[in-house]
Amino acid sequence: MDVVIIGGGVIGLSVAESLARRGAETVVLEQGRFGRGASEGNAGWISPGLANPVPGPGVMAQAIKWMPNPRSPLLVRPTPKLSFLRWSYDFWRATKPKRYGAGMAALAALGARVLDDFDRLAAEGVEMEMHSAGLLFIGRSEAGVRSEAQILRDAQALGYLGEIREMNRAETLAHEPALTDRLAGSVLAIDERHVRPETVTAGLVAHLAGGRADLREGVTVRSIAAAGGRWRVEHDGPGEPIVASRVVVATGWQADELLSPLGVKLPLEGGKGYSVTAPTPGIKPKGAMYLLEDRVAVTPFDGGVRLAGTMELGSSDPGLNRSRIAAIKAAGKRSLARWDDAGEVEWAGFRPMLPDGLPAIGPVPGLPGLHVATGHAMLGVTLGPTTGEVLAPTVLDGRVSAELAPFSLARFGNRARQAA
Repeated sequence: MDVVIIGGGVIGLSVAESLARRGAETVVLEQGRFGRGASEGNAGWISPGLANPVPGPGVMAQAIKWMPNPRSPLLVRPTPKLSFLRWSYDFWRATKPKRYGAGMAALAALGARVLDDFDRLAAEGVEMEMHSAGLLFIGRSEAGVRSEAQILRDAQALGYLGEIREMNRAETLAHEPALTDRLAGSVLAIDERHVRPETVTAGLVAHLAGGRADLREGVTVRSIAAAGGRWRVEHDGPGEPIVASRVVVATGWQADELLSPLGVKLPLEGGKGYSVTAPTPGIKPKGAMYLLEDRVAVTPFDGGVRLAGTMELGSSDPGLNRSRIAAIKAAGKRSLARWDDAGEVEWAGFRPMLPDGLPAIGPVPGLPGLHVATGHAMLGVTLGPTTGEVLAPTVLDGRVSAELAPFSLARFGNRARQAA
């Protein structure tokens, strides 16, 4: 076996597609069902214009302000875990303007090719529900609209090629009839797209299952160990342990459980997000929208509309928090004309979060043949196919491109022991 990929979400499947297209013999192991977890119920935006780190200037002050409110867009649950306290400190350090700017530049470099990578997947026959209707940022205050417009202009200065258009209240309502009049204006990012994320992973599975890769669901990996210059992957599925030349760990927010026994430092936390998908949405929006003050995404699909949002840190409880769901619904009812949530489907999942807001993509220092692709936070769908394309050459022949340097595991002090 050439490559074992651990994790069957949008990142793992995208890496598998890129490797298989280059002729690598690949097996993908997924402990649950392919495309579940954070890859399933998210907003589905393909948004290179929003490819910026979560820990931005002012985020910590806002988080402290919101802490008493269980329905706030960002909820931090205090926990005595030393690892979370250290993560929070590193998150705070990453909010400094210089570090945030460097992170924006690194993500912008990847974001510049995102749309091309999705077009390539579609051209190769990966079926998915994809819409090219732009992304409308809705503000209830003129200050909020101006702030978002400046963020997008900053992205343009870093290489974002998308066109933006600011609109006043009347222009916004004329453009999007699904809105109520409780707004001051908007900014339209004309070139952004969105997908139904479940269809992306389903399309990748169908594409790979046609003899391009060995896909195994319901298989939990117990451990990874060096084995004479190769890697031995112990699992609970049928058959013997798998021995491969290369391994890619793409298991999301719990990737450190496999990596820490090898001495690898990867400070991941789960950023819990929620969504509500309604099949009969009243007036269906023309395109995706973002409610700036509520921090809620609105995404129209062929079969309904999804509201997604909130960030909950410090909790590992997979259950639905009713206050968080209620806050998302309230935002939808406040901003969408005749919103109808009959038959809604509620969802929660954990986004893999690293404290500096950048994913970890690339080889593990000191452990040849072991690679990581995780920590994409809210950019998993946006950066999925691109992650596969930039990582595949590194996995196959060791070439690490300059654009991967900011995402190296070395930034967490990794100098792991040499593989046997």
